[in-house]
Amino acid sequence: MDARLVKKTDFDRVFANNQRARTDYVVVMARPNQVGYPRLGMVIAKRLLARAVDRNRVKRCVRESFRQAFPELPACDFVVRLIAKPVPGEEARDLSRTFKRAGLRAMAKWPTAPAGEAAPEFSSN
Repeated sequence: MDARLVKKTDFDRVFANNQRARTDYVVVMARPNQVGYPRLGMVIAKRLLARAVDRNRVKRCVRESFRQAFPELPACDFVVRLIAKPVPGEEARDLSRTFKRAGLRAMAKWPTAPAGEAAPEFSSN
């Protein structure tokens, strides 16, 4: 089981229509999926964190927060977008709660996703 969003189409689907929750540094966007477990994608802009070591630190913190919250999360695709330069050590503050909040909002908006919606997404390429 790979809990990562990697395809452009998966990201585009979340960007097009989502439910959001935010902290001081990130916006978490969520959209229900058909795979049955939560998946994570990240957008960490170079313009906010010029040094790769800083971007990688933020990604590690986001992945760890997601891993800890994973059992409690609904089957949604989550995309985390960095919106402000975080204070070192504060990157993941309140992040697992934010994942849960975004996931619950998404599940409330789309209680049952249309059956045909995910069919093209899982082709055998």
